[in-house]
Amino acid sequence: MALLLAATAMLLAQPLAVAAQSSPGAWFGVPLPPGFDPEALQVISVRGAAPAVVPRGEGDFRELQGDAIRRHLEEVVAFSVESRETREIGEGMLWGRVTGLPSGNRTIEWARDQFVAAGLSNAELQRFDQSPDGSIWLPTSWEVRLHGDPAFGAGSGDVVLESAMPLSAGDLSASGITAPLVWVGTAMPAELQRLDLRGKIAVQKAIPQGHTVFIRSPVGPRSQDLLARGAVAVLTVLDLPGNMRSRDIGCGGGNCFNIGGRDGLFLERVLSEAAGAGTEVRVSLRLASERRTGLSSANAVAMVRGTTNPDEYIVLNAHADAWFDGAGDNGDGLAVLVALARHFARPEMRQERSIVFVASAGHHSSGLSGPSNFVSMNPDIIEGAVVIVNLEHTAQRNIAPARSEHPDGYREWTMDAHEAPIVAGVTNSAPYLEGLIARGVERYGTNFVSGPNTMASGEGGAYRRTGVPVFTTMQGPPMYHTTGEVVDMVSVPGMERMARFMAYFVKEVASAPADMIDPPTRVP
Repeated sequence: MALLLAATAMLLAQPLAVAAQSSPGAWFGVPLPPGFDPEALQVISVRGAAPAVVPRGEGDFRELQGDAIRRHLEEVVAFSVESRETREIGEGMLWGRVTGLPSGNRTIEWARDQFVAAGLSNAELQRFDQSPDGSIWLPTSWEVRLHGDPAFGAGSGDVVLESAMPLSAGDLSASGITAPLVWVGTAMPAELQRLDLRGKIAVQKAIPQGHTVFIRSPVGPRSQDLLARGAVAVLTVLDLPGNMRSRDIGCGGGNCFNIGGRDGLFLERVLSEAAGAGTEVRVSLRLASERRTGLSSANAVAMVRGTTNPDEYIVLNAHADAWFDGAGDNGDGLAVLVALARHFARPEMRQERSIVFVASAGHHSSGLSGPSNFVSMNPDIIEGAVVIVNLEHTAQRNIAPARSEHPDGYREWTMDAHEAPIVAGVTNSAPYLEGLIARGVERYGTNFVSGPNTMASGEGGAYRRTGVPVFTTMQGPPMYHTTGEVVDMVSVPGMERMARFMAYFVKEVASAPADMIDPPTRVP
């Protein structure tokens, strides 16, 4: 059931003012942003990724080869693309593999079918309903429109910032908001005291360092502070590659939008020029949204029974849901999971302990937690589990700003030859498990960060509460939750590296003594 919020649908038919592109004096001579392309690779990619290392004796494991896993990834991402093309959510400006919606459910069904195709005849869909207190807020259409003015130069027509992404329902009325912009950048409270934000729309700037989640803590509260100081809305420019939409960070309510890198650069330059000319820039915000409740979803679950200890389990989990194309979060993890299912379904690959494969409904949709429902619906497996492995964000390419600038002054970004750093979290810090991770770096070249830690974020949080040791792999690239997470951002050799390492990890753990996997607590 859908509960429409106060905002109503708006017309987006008016085009971006392309006439300004042919007028050198328009918008103070600042080049217009390039618009928004949902399929664009936002970084320069000329050289391929470093090839995977295949240790002696593993050459016949063709199901673990990168090209085979990429085919799985392409099939997963196709569900997201279909979500956009069919306008599953409003006008199709937001899309993904959304748990509880057809896109998410079809992805889970696909995973079940892949388990069956691998030879796991016990594969099933474990269905569940959204909890009564759960709901998903979905923006259905929106617009951030800069108003042109002859004072900016002849031919300065309206410009729509197409990378804009709303973060909360806010309190936009049917007519929206039109107000002047004020640039605050990265200003601290001492600087903000000098600015009059009342009745204005504040524009702040955020520069992600690695994973976008690292800027949630400073940016969210700062947005709340700007609203408390009288701003009627906040635009957050994310200094990231290209001109992407980003569904992350939030601002604790209020009228807040993220703005992509190229749109943000245009906005910053125009506001600087306008300040020098003694003029102001006005912007109109529109938003329509809805809240979904009463939804249903499922986990796809399959098992390879152990040979000598069938009631002891190694659980392999990867979530299927995503915002936008979601190739890196978590298409690559799900593709690797399917490859591992094919690997361990081979009769000669049966292990002493049972291996359980979980294509999780995920954790993006409130009230539809895949891990929580798996735990509650499979008490025998949880009781006998020796370790739970969470495959999450496993092989996105590493990117960094290039030294040279684009002709229009934009700082380009480029890929390097390896994957973005991967955090390898082991909740119980077992030396044996940490040793396997270290050998993974030596044996397969997996790009694990150097220091051990007990991280279990994303899917791992619900599993951690079981008390079973949890091993989580998670990258922290800046493309997280953006439209830049397209298939070509994922390293094909990187997926092979992760799949081969995980196959090795599982085989070692399958025969290891339980007290090495989870050492008893030693009391001094």
